[in-house]
Amino acid sequence: MTATPQDHIKQLAAPLRAEDSLVTVAGLKGSAPAYLLARLIPELSSPLLVVTPDPESAEELWRELCFYDGNTEGILHFPAWDTTPFESAAPHADITGQRLNALFRLMDGRARAVVTPIAALAQRVLPRQTLGEVSHYLVVGEEAERETLLGKLVKLGYSHVPLVEDRGTFASRGGILDIFPPDLPEPVRIEFFGDFVDTIRTFDPVSQRSLRPLSELVLLPSREVILTDEVVKSFATRLKKRCEDQDIPTIRRRELAEQVQNAIYPPGIEYLQPLFHPGLATLLDYTGPTTVRVLLDPEGIDAAIARNDDELASAVERAQENDTVTCNPPDLFLAPDELDTMLASGRRLLFPSLLLDEEKGEGTIHRFTVADNADLKLDITPDSEGVLKPLVARLHDWLAERQRVVMVCHQRGQAQRLYELLAPYGLPLDISERPFHRELQHRDGKVAILVGDISRGFRFREDGVAVIAEEEIFGRRVKRRGLSEARKKQLLTSLAELKPGDHMVHIDFGVGMYRGLQHLTLGDVEGDFLLLEYAGSDKLYLPVDRINLVQRYVGAEGIEPHVDKLGGTGWEKTKARARAAMQEMAEELLKIYAARQLQEGHAFGPRDELYREFEAAFAFEETPDQQTAIDDVLADMESKRPMDRLVCGDVGYGKTEVAMRGAFKAVMEGKQVAILVPTTILAQQHMETFTARFKSYPVKIEMLSRFRSPKEQKDILTGVKKGDVDIIIGTHRLLQKDVEFRDLGLLIVDEEQRFGVTHKERLKKYRAVVDIMTLTATPIPRTLYMSLMGIRDLSIIDTPPVDRLAIKTFVARFNDEVIREAVLRELRRGGQVFFVHNRVQSIGAMAEHLRRIVPEARIAVGHGQMDEKELEKVMLGFMHGETNLLLSTTIIESGLDIPTANTLIVNRADSFGLAQLYQLRGRVGRSRQRAYAYFLIPGEGAISSDARERLRILQELTELGAGFRIATHDLELRGAGDLLGARQSGNIAAVGFELYTELMEETIRQLKGEELVEKVEPELKLRIPAFIPEDYVRDPNQRLVIYKKLTQASSRDDIAEMKGELDDRFGKLPLAAVYLLEVMELRLQLKAFLVREVEFDGKRLIFAFHQKTPVSPDTIIGLIRRHPKTYQFTPDYRLMVELADTSFEGVLEAARNLLKSLT
Repeated sequence: MTATPQDHIKQLAAPLRAEDSLVTVAGLKGSAPAYLLARLIPELSSPLLVVTPDPESAEELWRELCFYDGNTEGILHFPAWDTTPFESAAPHADITGQRLNALFRLMDGRARAVVTPIAALAQRVLPRQTLGEVSHYLVVGEEAERETLLGKLVKLGYSHVPLVEDRGTFASRGGILDIFPPDLPEPVRIEFFGDFVDTIRTFDPVSQRSLRPLSELVLLPSREVILTDEVVKSFATRLKKRCEDQDIPTIRRRELAEQVQNAIYPPGIEYLQPLFHPGLATLLDYTGPTTVRVLLDPEGIDAAIARNDDELASAVERAQENDTVTCNPPDLFLAPDELDTMLASGRRLLFPSLLLDEEKGEGTIHRFTVADNADLKLDITPDSEGVLKPLVARLHDWLAERQRVVMVCHQRGQAQRLYELLAPYGLPLDISERPFHRELQHRDGKVAILVGDISRGFRFREDGVAVIAEEEIFGRRVKRRGLSEARKKQLLTSLAELKPGDHMVHIDFGVGMYRGLQHLTLGDVEGDFLLLEYAGSDKLYLPVDRINLVQRYVGAEGIEPHVDKLGGTGWEKTKARARAAMQEMAEELLKIYAARQLQEGHAFGPRDELYREFEAAFAFEETPDQQTAIDDVLADMESKRPMDRLVCGDVGYGKTEVAMRGAFKAVMEGKQVAILVPTTILAQQHMETFTARFKSYPVKIEMLSRFRSPKEQKDILTGVKKGDVDIIIGTHRLLQKDVEFRDLGLLIVDEEQRFGVTHKERLKKYRAVVDIMTLTATPIPRTLYMSLMGIRDLSIIDTPPVDRLAIKTFVARFNDEVIREAVLRELRRGGQVFFVHNRVQSIGAMAEHLRRIVPEARIAVGHGQMDEKELEKVMLGFMHGETNLLLSTTIIESGLDIPTANTLIVNRADSFGLAQLYQLRGRVGRSRQRAYAYFLIPGEGAISSDARERLRILQELTELGAGFRIATHDLELRGAGDLLGARQSGNIAAVGFELYTELMEETIRQLKGEELVEKVEPELKLRIPAFIPEDYVRDPNQRLVIYKKLTQASSRDDIAEMKGELDDRFGKLPLAAVYLLEVMELRLQLKAFLVREVEFDGKRLIFAFHQKTPVSPDTIIGLIRRHPKTYQFTPDYRLMVELADTSFEGVLEAARNLLKSLT
């Protein structure tokens, strides 16, 4: 009788129930270890402790185990800190959250398995008792003193902020408390009723709206150092003794003690954990003595223990040289012999990477026949029958053998794509919603396609199971962290960052300075006003209901705009000049656009199976806007008129893939493709990228540049003329007269703005006959994109690439030790370093200095004053890894994409603008490796407050927050200038970017003959206290944002939505806020009737109508005839209404009733 899969599991589990047992499992490949562990978990009574050699393998195994087990809450990941011991850097908040969550779940008995790299196991953790004591339970309906809780949050490491968006922060507003615990995916909102918890609900950190109710909540600390009063007191004593032992200067010790005393967490304080919490525990103290210790690749773990110990010794040495306080290392880290003892005792399950057949070893050995899917990738080669034929044959064979076949894709869209690719081959397929363990029981003879986060599968002969991950067919995929639509909207300029002293633009009065939000009482009515200051210290108090007349001034960084004179004519002249220039430019664009609509070119056919296969082999998940750009390009190619599309997106955002999809389509239909680039370096890079992407297809790709000899160039040109060359990549050499194509179908131009006038003229001759796609890395603002739609074919890709924003940023004084440590850390992991030194005069001296302090580095020097050929040689050498440290000025090639360069060091970072620093930092962080950016300054006292502020923003920037928004303004303005030309850049600077785009939209609509709808912004003088009280929303910027949202509301539903949001975020609305919402609703109706102004004079309401009001004279005459004592109408379009009730409610009711009678 053959053994069932369950029999294997029972045989494995039986010996593991005994103390000091040892089981070795051999022959497993791919993700089979995770599959086997998922089957084993239900058979054992205590959680598994799974140890791997490194952080990457731990994360991969954890994801696989979650997929195969299905119970993601009980499968925990306990990562190591992502910092070097004793350096001034805090572990990432997500990592701290995962660690604390794992410890807490192990304590409360809900853990089924915890996966950890050996580096995390080697580190001691908070004692169980301490974590239990400080964790705070909140239950709906139970008592919880709010003020005590606020004090406790600070001690638990949470920071008080006006708005909760990041982990480890809290905000308090009246009876509402928002908290973002480190272990939860979303923040929580707690509403109190007196000293009782009334409700607990999660909320969206972007929209700030509530999501789901919770009945209870456990608040874990947000740090692994907890600053209770007793802890702080004992820390000071231990710190003094430790500093005396280490000869640390007294001033350093006092500085540190003072910060801790004030509940400030200095970066890297976690490495002093034993001075706060002596007697730390180990992870095994949490899992318990009966836990099964699972070692994945024991040999790799041994090597990692030795390597980590060496790195710790080096870190201690460096800290001593720099007078850095450290704890006694054995108090925080387990020694190698302690780890050996821990891993060599208790119940153990080993998965060696290799076990020879003749090896006997101790304990029980289980050998399985498991294959990985490496041969599947090799089987897929292009042939006339279709790329997927060999795979389909294998799938049919496995189904015939009654194997359960499961294919796994990362996303639903990719699962659908795989289904469509395989369906024509007659395979029985099913896109299944069932979790994996349920799918195994469901044997229906079909190939199941599941969505899951695994990158490798296996074929387990004994169990009759075959799992195939999509990347095993199409190549390694890299997941991107996407942005929600709401987050994208946040990228637009917002009043949330406005601060007194910033410039604002009033549509009627021009550029002034914002001086703050003022609360004034005029007559006997209170209200909020924006104070703007103009030339000659003239002041304008703008009521908040008219806040939509102003915008934040957005201009190029470092350029002060001209402040207008209140009531002067200068502003109107400026606007008129800008309008005239816009009209001229828009007319020209419209002319070109209209001419192209009339031309006929080649219409490509629809997407076929071969295209679908090429699409499926893309190594990333397409971001939504990248997919839109691809669809735009293909739609253009499939139409008869020649394509002329501009694709915008920063380096690494996926423009090249858009180009490659178009190129593939053209080549497969027998057309040739030319790719024109501004530099030889970029040509080389495109050559390598295209060659790798097209390697499975019969496509001949060549490059024409001065890296080719004259004979090679001649042969290539002959090939192009005959049609033997499908894709030709080159610099402006491609535009010369001797380049002839047999049948050019697509021209791709990279960074057109970097070509000269002559080259651009030559490009024009192609525009009429072939499809042209232009790529640019300079971002273009989405608002401008919207206003230009219809006169220019634009596609914008603004979703950041793979973890672009997870770049760990340090600001440090120029220090040889910091530089050496940063460079060596990168070189140790086989990476490369960019070192930016922006002074050509002293770059040679800096090179010598670097060779002296980091002799291990292979240094190359590049700057703009070098001979062009020499510079290209330097850049190519760095690209190909011949050198590993590039010392250069800011000429780091904007299109250069070097995934192995993951450390950036910028000298004199204080002398760069924010946008420039942001763009420089974007050169690193293009792979799965953690990227580091070091901004070196001469010493805090020696830099300006502006420079300090710029660096602070960049240092805090780990997500797309305010700093990113500010930094992109300058880049976008540069992009707008490139797109629209130098003359328009001047107009943008004059009127501010937001107003410019509004005027542009208006101009284009006019030119297209669309009717311009008359708009009015009603002025309300109702003597009603309509505002948001300061004690309801304390932060002035948040009040500004709410006012702006209300003035932008376009329907009653928008106002109702806003009411719900205020109620949700801040609690019950006070009367003044209720009046504000009613006034704003009234304002909407007034706009619809083109009422310019409504005023209450104490007895009457006076409505001033625009001459083009939609209200008919007959309606008004009818009103006056019916109620002659109530209504009066004057020749200047004013309607006066006598009021019987002059209370606030009476005034609002009368206004509403009148407007109702006018409809």
